Amino acid sequence: MTMRPDLDYVDEGVDLQDPALYKPSRGRFGKASILTPIAYRSKVFADLEDEKIWTRSWICIGSHRDIPNVGDLLPYTVGNHGVHVQRGNDGLTGRYNFAQHGGCRFVPAQCQTGSKTRCSYTSCGYSRDRGVIAADELGDNTPTMRQYLGDRPERLLPVTVGSEGPFLFVNLDPEAAPLADRLNGAADALALDDAAAWENAESFRVECDANWKLLGRALLRSLAPEAKPAKKGAADAIVLRAGADFSGAPATVFWLLPNLILLRAEDHVVSIVLQPTALEETLARVRVSAERPIDPPHADALRAALDEAGNTAAGLQGELARFGTPSRPKTRLDALPLEEDRAAHLLQAYVIGRVLKRHEVHWSGPLYAAAVR
Repeated sequence: MTMRPDLDYVDEGVDLQDPALYKPSRGRFGKASILTPIAYRSKVFADLEDEKIWTRSWICIGSHRDIPNVGDLLPYTVGNHGVHVQRGNDGLTGRYNFAQHGGCRFVPAQCQTGSKTRCSYTSCGYSRDRGVIAADELGDNTPTMRQYLGDRPERLLPVTVGSEGPFLFVNLDPEAAPLADRLNGAADALALDDAAAWENAESFRVECDANWKLLGRALLRSLAPEAKPAKKGAADAIVLRAGADFSGAPATVFWLLPNLILLRAEDHVVSIVLQPTALEETLARVRVSAERPIDPPHADALRAALDEAGNTAAGLQGELARFGTPSRPKTRLDALPLEEDRAAHLLQAYVIGRVLKRHEVHWSGPLYAAAVR
């Protein structure tokens, strides 16, 4: 990382840090328009999110159950930055990956295409991180050890690690406030000690051809279609209460922004970690825990809810990618429709607030940027 002045974030002839761009979207629900479609299709806006959201927030990367043994390592690409968390004798340590390619701090010119592409050199893939690396795979002088740890891991740039309940979080901002301050009352939603003893758990990954914001809002609606946003929630969180979930059970859905969605019912918990893998692609890391094996109909219902969310998000992505372009002459960026989804309205308020926030130090933008001013 380097300390450097602010960058201009301009795309489609628009200054993406101009408050006037977002004024129509900042009103109360029922009066506010949708977020500008540029936010879902612009590589420049994705870089702005990396600077203002992904590298300045507590990002959920998994759970303690992923790395139960000393030496186990969990890789995760946060925005444009490849990092990992490793369990040691004295707790957890977070670091930037040693290898300066793939999904790490430097991205080669051939990868600057607007997508986070697979890397043929590292095999883990740029942003499509491999799974947990067991301690015995990180032996002395192995390719995996050299890629992530190098010969002197204590010299790697550190990453702040935090945990709440079973969940692991990282924050790339060296001046980040403690995780407890960030949660600000949301810790109760993440306290899953009762679920720690549940023996029936399943983890899998689902990829969607849509921006992470679109997939997140679609998941809220598909997982608990009858739930409504609570009047008050924790800071940087969307809470849906008193609705039936995919199985028909009463459930609470909690989205700790930007990337952890948690559904809690009486006898099962579903956690979803969202990870952008390209401008219009998102990976959902899904974990289901239950007191007893989930009945096949309920398991099928969950898969159907995930598929529905993915299809809905992909459809919206296609619409917004064309909105206000010559292929959609009847749509105009200066005449956006109203946002009719309450949860989406809360989400766009969060995104707008983050991208418009000014910082004295701009350190997290892509180091391969050609124009530094």
